[in-house]
Amino acid sequence: MQKQRRGRKVTIRDVAKVAGVSISTVSAVLNHRSHARVAEETRQRIMEAVRRLGYHPKRSARSLRTGLTYTVGIVVPLVPDAMLSPFFSEFVRGILKAVKPQGWMVTILGFQDWQEEMALLRTVVEQRSVDGVLIFDPRRNDPRPSLLKGRLPFVVVGRYEDPEAITVDNDNVQAAKMATQHLIGLGHRRIAFACVSLDFATAEDRLTGYRMALEEAGIGFDRKLVAEVKGYYSVEAGVQAFLQLRDRFAELPTAVLAVDDAVALGVMQAAQQHGLKVPDDIAVVGFNDAPFSCHTDPPLTTVRIFAETLAIHAGDALLRLIQGEPVVPQRFVVPTQLVVRASCGAMKQQSFSQGGMSYAPLAP
Repeated sequence: MQKQRRGRKVTIRDVAKVAGVSISTVSAVLNHRSHARVAEETRQRIMEAVRRLGYHPKRSARSLRTGLTYTVGIVVPLVPDAMLSPFFSEFVRGILKAVKPQGWMVTILGFQDWQEEMALLRTVVEQRSVDGVLIFDPRRNDPRPSLLKGRLPFVVVGRYEDPEAITVDNDNVQAAKMATQHLIGLGHRRIAFACVSLDFATAEDRLTGYRMALEEAGIGFDRKLVAEVKGYYSVEAGVQAFLQLRDRFAELPTAVLAVDDAVALGVMQAAQQHGLKVPDDIAVVGFNDAPFSCHTDPPLTTVRIFAETLAIHAGDALLRLIQGEPVVPQRFVVPTQLVVRASCGAMKQQSFSQGGMSYAPLAP
């Protein structure tokens, strides 16, 4: 494809020419006109032309025509551990990939605590400052969807039991079961589960998968081996989880499955500070495959959840909701993968992937 001459602004006419369609068809796709019947292959060809040409529609003109702000909101906690979380940075990158080429912007809607989040959402609904929102970490008796339903389009990132809700998630039950089975396969029988509040659906699902793996292996579930810490996914939560286990048992469990990589890192740090070697004395497995997980000492075995892929599907679903288009499926599940490194004691020198599991080579 020939690049546009320097200094010449890319127009909708250029996009139409490159995509081999009419200007009206490009306009229909970029404005998500639900009444315009455009084949999916044609839509993808147009969006590829938009990306390659670097075309940016004029938001002000579109807003006047449609009454939309062409902005979507990501509702995230402003606590330090959340803002530094690799999950959120990867998720924002995926959202931008989904919505920016179509002329939409992303705004971060931050809050400090549960009450502030609810007040923030009420303000967003009243002022209609964004056209739709993404909300995270659904929990028991979650009031947020009821507040938004029928008032502002939203997509839930996580499991939420409402047949009308649009959700994007991993199969956290199966993922935790896979990780626990891996530890069982390495010979562990006393495996702890380190988690944040089980009010969160993600933590609850991962506990369910952990328990299923134990029971299917003929290992009784011991509630004392579940170290639940109130608060957000953090290194400190992992430290506190380890201290709970230390205080409960004269002989510590031989392995820990942590609900998140930051929690796993806290478990590892606390264990090492108490004179234990990872994985010789205690094996550790995390969740998310955060960028730092391959740089811990030892490198962390973890479950890769593909946050960017989650975000791309969530962003696409939200734009379709905003424009009144059908969203199929209503519940999108992104596969996971166990990434085996040294912290579980099963480190391999070669790198390969098979059956939902990969063995990462030693870092140079």
